[in-house]
Formats: sequence, C-alpha cells, structure tokens
Amino acid sequence: MQVSQGGVAGEFPVVLVRFREALRGVGGITGPYRGYLYYWKTTRNDVIDEVSQALWPFLSREKRAQLGKAAVEVGRAVPVVGTDAQSSELERAWAAGLFDGEGCVTVTGRRDSTWRGVQLYLSQSSAVEAPDTIARFHRAVRGLGSLTGPHQPRSPWSRLPQYHWQTNGRHKVSAVIRLLWPWLSEVKRSQIRAASIHLDQDLLAEIE
Repeated sequence: MQVSQGGVAGEFPVVLVRFREALRGVGGITGPYRGYLYYWKTTRNDVIDEVSQALWPFLSREKRAQLGKAAVEVGRAVPVVGTDAQSSELERAWAAGLFDGEGCVTVTGRRDSTWRGVQLYLSQSSAVEAPDTIARFHRAVRGLGSLTGPHQPRSPWSRLPQYHWQTNGRHKVSAVIRLLWPWLSEVKRSQIRAASIHLDQDLLAEIE
C-alpha cells in the first residue's frame, strides 16, 4: 500500500506527513526518487488491514474495489462496510485533503488584456466514467464549479481519460476557499495568500 506525492529534496511533502499523522504514525515515508517523488508506504498486512478499515468510509468506489480484490487474493478480511453518510463538515475536511494532494491554485489571464484571476483545478482519471472521487468533491463544495470530461491525457504519466473539476471568478473561488480553508495545509494556504489580490477583498481577514 502506498501514496505518492511530489516535493523538494530533503523535505517530506506536508500532505504525506499529515496523512501519516492521521493514521497515528503507521507506515513510513521514503524518498526522494528521481529527485522529487516521495512515498508513504507499508507492506505489513496488519497495518494494511488497519489503514483500510480507517479509510474505508472516505474511499471511492474504485479504491474500495481495489482494496477488496487485493484482500481476497491474499486471504485477508475485506473491511466492514459502514454507512456512507457523513456530516457536511467531515465531507469538506475530506475534500480539503483531496485538494491538498491533487488540486491546483493558478493565476490565469487573457492575452488581450491585463486582467488576471484565480482558478482552482482538480483532475482525476478513469477508464469508463467520471470517478466517484471527483463527483464527491463537487458535492462537498456545494456544487460550485464545473465537471468536464473525458479529456485525453496531456501528461505522459497518465494513460486514462481525464475528468476535471474547476472554478474561476473572484466570488466562486473565494466561496470554495471558505469551505476548505480550515483543513488546508500551509502549502495550499500560502498559494492562496499569494493570489489574494484576485479574491474577495476581505477574504483573508475573514478566514485566518
């Protein structure tokens, strides 16, 4: 079982550190590989059982299917299926964690003007349909932004069609940030602060 995240040499990515802390310190973080790629990983069956059970309520259908199949193949118990109903606050915390690891904060512009704005962007891949993960994220941010896809992958790392969530415009971006801010890492918060001139005027004073 492993989770990957890019970073800088000599410093574990915050997302992986927080992930390990949320799992009470189990597993290990290794890297960098190729100069920038880190992994949280474990090969211990008892730890995989523990992590699978802890994360099960928050996993997508795709990840549950993968874990269940692997558990059966090696003779381990499939995690107990609990209720999928979560509080809206817990769903936003989950969405913030996903955005921390997979989302982007970018400043965009128009070639024919000096206008600049902030865009929030999240991408997931799937062979057959929009991933459950990205649809769940969209629900957690109260339907703000748009889902599009499938798109042919631009990155050589991905062979599957891509599905995108994105939102732009000062007020919509600010609204999503308000929903996710309490659970975002300092990395994402710093990116938002750097782009704050393009957000609602009093946003930072309101959320910090």
